[in-house]
Amino acid sequence: MPPELPEIRALGTGSPVRFIGHGKLVLALLALPLVAGVIAVLVLMIFATDSDKYGRVAVPGEAVLGLEAGKAHVFYSENTSLGSDSTLHEPELDISVARAGGGPGLELEGSSTGINIDGLGSGAVTSIGSVEVEVAGRYRVAASGAEALERDTPEVTLGANPGGELSDTALGLLFSPWTLAYLALVWLISSALTRRR
Repeated sequence: MPPELPEIRALGTGSPVRFIGHGKLVLALLALPLVAGVIAVLVLMIFATDSDKYGRVAVPGEAVLGLEAGKAHVFYSENTSLGSDSTLHEPELDISVARAGGGPGLELEGSSTGINIDGLGSGAVTSIGSVEVEVAGRYRVAASGAEALERDTPEVTLGANPGGELSDTALGLLFSPWTLAYLALVWLISSALTRRR
């Protein structure tokens, strides 16, 4: 047997190989919540989003819609297919939401996570933002915009966006103490496995 074979065998079973195997486990532990979160967001965006739960408003136009207390998501939709373009870009819009009986308008908060839906029977839909409805009731929703006149059946809709809410929650968790605790747990598991080997 050639004398170099034991050295080669040692290289194949030494600490670098243990480190690489250990590194794969750590990467798997770190990636698992991320992959699960992405899948959950995609499923909710496609199957659980109800973009016109509360109704539709033609652009330009206005309508009185019944809104529940809580967060109501605002969407823009038009009768088109995205085709090769994966994003529906909404035109410049002026949108107001206020109690039908009068009062100050609700603040439209921009969405940090967008959603685009195509081919669900209502053309293409994209998320604009949300309004916080403190009291359930009837609200007058008005929408206008010169650019929208060039689009095919432009509408503003109010509904639910659970995928977007989950994304916002995940973003908040990313910068929370829970993330630090999870990383510490992965490090402890990694250290324990290293000591056992």
